[in-house]
Amino acid sequence: MNSLVFNNNYTLKRRLVMVVLFLVGISATVLATPLGDEDKLTKEEAEKLIELVKEDLEIEAETPNFVFDEEGIMEESSPLQIIKIYDKNDVLLLEAPVSSLKQTKNKHLRRLLNASDFLIKYNDSSYYRLDI
Repeated sequence: MNSLVFNNNYTLKRRLVMVVLFLVGISATVLATPLGDEDKLTKEEAEKLIELVKEDLEIEAETPNFVFDEEGIMEESSPLQIIKIYDKNDVLLLEAPVSSLKQTKNKHLRRLLNASDFLIKYNDSSYYRLDI
């Protein structure tokens, strides 16, 4: 009698796990749809976003930042990350040195990165491709 109760609970647990895995698989398949044409950026939108990012991050006015170490020697501080975005013809659209965490949360930069495909991260540089 004891083994029947144990087998019944074990069978119910196995079935419950299978149902949960089945539901997760179905929902992942349904929700993992590719981007439609209306979700992609047009060339004009991308150019506008790039200009906004350049204004917000002040890329043209980028001056080197110098800091003093413990020994009093002046050194140039490097940015936290450099983001490079290329188009489908491998033409550089944007090179953005990000020097603070606040700059990484820039909404225009985030939208541009979300529309781009991540290629590779090498040292402190991240490379993206924007299909426009």
